Amino acid sequence: MPRCSQVATILVVLTVVFLSGCYSPTAGSPIPTYDGARLYRENCASCHGRTGDGDGPLVAGLKQPPANLRVLSVRNNGQFPRLAIIRQIDGRDLSVAHGSREMPVWGWQFRQADNDKRDPNQQASARIDALVDHLATLQSPGG
Repeated sequence: MPRCSQVATILVVLTVVFLSGCYSPTAGSPIPTYDGARLYRENCASCHGRTGDGDGPLVAGLKQPPANLRVLSVRNNGQFPRLAIIRQIDGRDLSVAHGSREMPVWGWQFRQADNDKRDPNQQASARIDALVDHLATLQSPGG
């Protein structure tokens, strides 16, 4: 019986450690899903505003006003320009409106965000996808 108790104790301890989040992800672990609305609030709203209108609290300190993110579809003939937005956020495309790129290159920022063994490029892409999904929900009606 003592051997059985030891095994049960070890199993309980391992289960508690795993469920408490103390386990460290390894290479090949699935990429987590991200909350696009939360990413927007934490990374974009200070300039682009809570609803994406370009009226965030930091606007006064910017050289160029931030884009109104609610009219992206309207400006693109009613189609949400997903790929163009992804390329803008991750830093592959530089918008003339941003001049010297006051907007951070979020692809780089998001690659640095996690301190685990999962692929940082995949994690950055997952964050950007979630963020762009949220931006699509902010579009003005009719656009």
